[in-house]
Amino acid sequence: MEILELAAEVIDFVAVCLLLAGIVMATILALRECFWSEGSWAERLSGSFLITFRITLGRWLLAGLEALIVSDVLHSIYRRTLEEIGILGAIVAIRTALAYFLDHEITRVEERDEAARKQQESAK
Repeated sequence: MEILELAAEVIDFVAVCLLLAGIVMATILALRECFWSEGSWAERLSGSFLITFRITLGRWLLAGLEALIVSDVLHSIYRRTLEEIGILGAIVAIRTALAYFLDHEITRVEERDEAARKQQESAK
């Protein structure tokens, strides 16, 4: 059981690292698009950098949430009380729902962004 506890703690740490890396990467990519992409300031500040931020952060959040779900499953193996398993079940359900809706939001934002790009290209 100690091995399972250690594995769960390592996965928790990896999940936190994924979440932190997501914030850093999303910020870097959004700033790069805002300051170093082509086009006027009005075009750059029109929101494309926010879309980049949301999509990038969303992908990293999904990875972190999935790692946390794996960790929760491992925790449920060595935590045997009904109350603890119930709490873990609720946490897994919430994280799964968050991951599901976040995935759909990312897909919608990507589709909207692609449609806007095609519209801009056809207008040129």
